Amino acid sequence: MNVAPIIVSPSQAWDGNDGPWSTFALGFGTPPQFVRVLVSTTCPQPWAVDPLGCTTTDPSNCPYRRGNQFYKNLSSTWQDKGLYELDEELNLGFTGNGNFGLDSITLGYPGSSSVTINHQLLATIATKDFYLATWGIAPRATNLTRPGQNPVTFAAEDAYPSLLSILKQENKIPSISYGYTAGARHRLKQVPASLTLGGYDASRFVSSNLTFSFADDNSRDLVVGIQSISVVGSSETLLPTPILSFVDATVSHIWLPLEACQAFERVFGITFDAASSLYLVNETKHQDLLARNATLVFTIGANTVSSPTVNISLPYAAFDLQLTDAYPNVSNATRYFPLRRAANDTQYTLGRCFLQETTNTTNNSPSSLPKPSTSRLSSGIIAAVVVDPIIILAVLGIALIIFWQRKRRATKQIDRYDSATAPSVAASVSGEHELHDEQLPPPELHDFAKDPLEMDGGIAAVEINAREATVHEMD
Repeated sequence: MNVAPIIVSPSQAWDGNDGPWSTFALGFGTPPQFVRVLVSTTCPQPWAVDPLGCTTTDPSNCPYRRGNQFYKNLSSTWQDKGLYELDEELNLGFTGNGNFGLDSITLGYPGSSSVTINHQLLATIATKDFYLATWGIAPRATNLTRPGQNPVTFAAEDAYPSLLSILKQENKIPSISYGYTAGARHRLKQVPASLTLGGYDASRFVSSNLTFSFADDNSRDLVVGIQSISVVGSSETLLPTPILSFVDATVSHIWLPLEACQAFERVFGITFDAASSLYLVNETKHQDLLARNATLVFTIGANTVSSPTVNISLPYAAFDLQLTDAYPNVSNATRYFPLRRAANDTQYTLGRCFLQETTNTTNNSPSSLPKPSTSRLSSGIIAAVVVDPIIILAVLGIALIIFWQRKRRATKQIDRYDSATAPSVAASVSGEHELHDEQLPPPELHDFAKDPLEMDGGIAAVEINAREATVHEMD
């Protein structure tokens, strides 16, 4: 039986303390408690805001502003696993702990096509570094390691597959792949986010025909080369030297080298605010930037020098964002430019702001690559994974696929909030991702399990409170 990609409808709300971001709905627990979440392309688990995330010093509507809270004690299926340090965005200075556990997850608000996954690893968070709940769609498994534990000998029950992997294992999606764009409130009559699991919505972009292989480091795997940043109608470059940058929907901002930020300051007249580490924009400057209505062009390649490349155009409106009074070190609603000064090359990041005008299609399981069925890989299994594709390629005569052994990250248990780094455990995942300039013709869904560039036939998509669409399979 053919399995269709799942189209997840947005919540229709625009949330966040650093911009209006289009969110989705997830139901946590039994019965489901629905919260609004932002997509994370880096995190493998869903996170919900814990009741401890709103204190007596917060506004009375804090739970709503944070997308609503998940009360573990009201879920009949919650299985507690303990308190662990969150292992996301540490390089950007984000911190926090999560109360991890197993529970049911329902995709989207109640409806005839709702999909529920049981026994899913998730976390509740209180930290405001991640202000909204998070829907992690990264495919890697999570190891819950205890202080002093050798990760090579961790118990099998401490390794938990990602939500995306479980959907594939339970035959609810055709492949471990997705298509995502963050949505853009400034466009047309507010264009919401788009998320397709097991495929992608080809109507949201003009294909770049440019594919990027995953980087070795699975904490920064979706890496592209930013070869230049320019302003339409201007000869001045905003990126003095090409860089490799991580594409990450978890964070809102764009992190660039200091020299690039200083070029932005010269061209746009924006000023760095040391207290917030942001570029705040007063009303006079805001009107000036609106009148100028500049368009920025990011030239993206697989690395910093080679072709082909794709140009991603972002209007000034994509950078015209506003902080709320819930943002750290900000007392009132304040306009800002979502550019951050990176301390080093590990912080170079294209965040959600960039994905307003870009669709990210990511395929973690090309059909020609066999996938191991166990959560831990012995050297024999790894060898089989590497050798078999070579045999398949030789027999079928298809294009060479670059394959890397990647590492699964370990989530560290908190022992009196000890933040000692735990070693990672070897695992194997492979794939590719693409970036496309965002467009808005009628919906057309594709299954990544076959060749993403050719279409033949169609099957009805599984829709979760979504618009009508047709899924096309590929040869």
